[in-house]
Amino acid sequence: MPQNACATFVWKELAEMRLTFILSLVGLLSLNHSLDHLDPITSRLSRITAGSNAAQSDFPYIVSIRLVTRELVGGFGEGFFCTGVLVSPRDVLTSASCVLNGSGLRFPEELRLVLGITSRTNSSGAIVVEPKQFWVHYKASLAFLRLKQELVNVRTVVLNNLDQQSGKMCLIAGWGANSSNSDSLEWLQKLDVRIHTESYSNGLICAEPKNESAGVCFRDLGVPLLCDGSLVGVLVNEPKQCGGQISEFASVRIYYEWIESQIARASAVKSYKCIDIVIIVIIIFTHHLNSHVK
Repeated sequence: MPQNACATFVWKELAEMRLTFILSLVGLLSLNHSLDHLDPITSRLSRITAGSNAAQSDFPYIVSIRLVTRELVGGFGEGFFCTGVLVSPRDVLTSASCVLNGSGLRFPEELRLVLGITSRTNSSGAIVVEPKQFWVHYKASLAFLRLKQELVNVRTVVLNNLDQQSGKMCLIAGWGANSSNSDSLEWLQKLDVRIHTESYSNGLICAEPKNESAGVCFRDLGVPLLCDGSLVGVLVNEPKQCGGQISEFASVRIYYEWIESQIARASAVKSYKCIDIVIIVIIIFTHHLNSHVK
């Protein structure tokens, strides 16, 4: 122990500095712990089962499907319940379960579609659109959502109608929960999966995660299965548990003709409208010409 006054003063100063340092360290750890729960990027809870955060540029065509009533009550992002993918400037493909309720088809007015985001509750940069009409392929459990307006400067997904070999590595992405007792995630997640099998008899392509504890979870219906950056399948069956299972996707290859026919329907309607306008103009011009001749 120090024996003189100077030594005692120095000892006290060192003790106070050490105490201040310890208290500061505790404060920083507490702050970091709080931020870990608030920040969607760093939070250890913000993971689809064993997934990782995605960038907006990774999946510009991914769509957050929301219930308008929940969104109005809870705020932006609280109405999320399904995922979809933009397959044309005016069409979104998703699971049929996302447009069905207990008594049949939902009304288009019940849903709101959001693109251009990775954060579920941050509206910055969001493109909000409304569906106009639904078409359902009940055998495939697929639904087509026609938008009220055509989107511009938004990249659509490429449809993949090629055979996918068993064992091929692909990706899934969505905002679904990361455990059976958690809410939808704040940040868009992506996960590596490998192709398991594809069956023409049931129209499904199956994929499994590399990690046994990883995989899809609740509120992941409609998430896209992407191989080589193009759409191979859409999750149509609600998982029975979170992670550790083979997931079933409606095969784009098997239902390629139906999907293309729905996209063509939108183009046909647009063409008919143009033809109608031309016909109306011709009729008006002819009537105007005849009135002058008389």
